[in-house]
Amino acid sequence: MSILKILGGGLLAAGLMTAQMAQAETETIKIRSFDDFASYFEKKGYSIRKWKEGKQDVPPYVILDIPEEWRKRIAPEMPVDEKKRTFFRLAIPLAFVANHGISRDQERLRSLEKEHRAGKSLSERDVAWLKQQATAYALEEDGLNDKFWATFNERMDTIPPSLIVAQMVEESGWGTSRFAAEGNALFGQWSYDGGIKPEEQRENKGDYRIEAFKTPLDSVRAYMLNLNSHTSYADFRKRRAALRAKGQPVTGPDLVGTLIEYSERREAYVKIIEEIMEHNSLPPLDHVRLASGKLTYLQLE
Repeated sequence: MSILKILGGGLLAAGLMTAQMAQAETETIKIRSFDDFASYFEKKGYSIRKWKEGKQDVPPYVILDIPEEWRKRIAPEMPVDEKKRTFFRLAIPLAFVANHGISRDQERLRSLEKEHRAGKSLSERDVAWLKQQATAYALEEDGLNDKFWATFNERMDTIPPSLIVAQMVEESGWGTSRFAAEGNALFGQWSYDGGIKPEEQRENKGDYRIEAFKTPLDSVRAYMLNLNSHTSYADFRKRRAALRAKGQPVTGPDLVGTLIEYSERREAYVKIIEEIMEHNSLPPLDHVRLASGKLTYLQLE
């Protein structure tokens, strides 16, 4: 009998908007232009350089949408360095906020495992949450046994920010792809259940679409769930778990080689991601924390 049946009832929706992502306080700030965004960033004293140097925690803000103007007019007219700097200002916090949600879920999972192993009964609320997460992470183990908990803990884990951001750069073209502009799709994830149709679909791949998302953060979460659940990335998860077991840092450079199945370009794709991380000095981000405080939503108009 599957774990989903043991926990009772049918499958729940596999959405990742969990209670753990909710912040005690949030605020929404409307920003009229990218010039205003640059001013907001500087007035707050935020600095990408300080983030990489570990002198400043990454602030908990996320953009609510990628404006069409970014692709059509603003990014093409910006100097390359400024375009990259602007994109990193938007992308890096997304990675940290998404990882924070997984970290909170990890805490709850470990707490439930501890209670179960101690012989305590789980509440209906905890059972419902566990069932939802088991569905989302594609767990198929039978029963609340050692294998179930081990697999769950291996899958529900954070992803190095350097890797998230580097793949975001490559997959979205610095946020300028049509899929990013039309559907906040930062990783070009395929879907056969609706989405944005590519202008030229690949032969022998069927009638696929590029999945669209309500917000860029939803796109990052879906990408992370993909790496944490799909069979193609089992080596990614095993490598990460091995580093954890040794008490070693988990970094983008350590894991990127396991993503050979992510793209049809295989080794060439891995090389590109490695170069993006290196050329933009992204690996230091893997040792930085998310700042505490209210989650701020930035509405770029």
